[in-house]
Amino acid sequence: MLGVLALLSGVAVAVVASSLDVGLQVAPATLQLGVDQGGRVTAHVDIPFARVDTGTVTMNGVAAVACFADDCGDLVAKFPEAAIEANVAPPSAVMTLTGVTKDGIPFAGTTTVRVTVFRGR
Repeated sequence: MLGVLALLSGVAVAVVASSLDVGLQVAPATLQLGVDQGGRVTAHVDIPFARVDTGTVTMNGVAAVACFADDCGDLVAKFPEAAIEANVAPPSAVMTLTGVTKDGIPFAGTTTVRVTVFRGR
């Protein structure tokens, strides 16, 4: 939560800006432990890329290694696959992406992905 102090009629009042709830999709939708799935986990976020302070974007505590706009101008963030997979276990994991807009408003989105373990052939 972001706190701001406002002065109204000579009285200090704390104003709290709430966090923006954003839609989140993660690819791959199934994390297969023990298999290289391209080296990155991708997050598609329903927030305009132009609003985002890209240095604040994390997913499950892992910093984004790349952020850019998709064809609609929304945020796409890439995370190192090994770091994300080190924090999950079967059968599923809740993925939480957080960040802050350029004007200081926190945002967050959550989704659940399937997690499996590669057993070989």
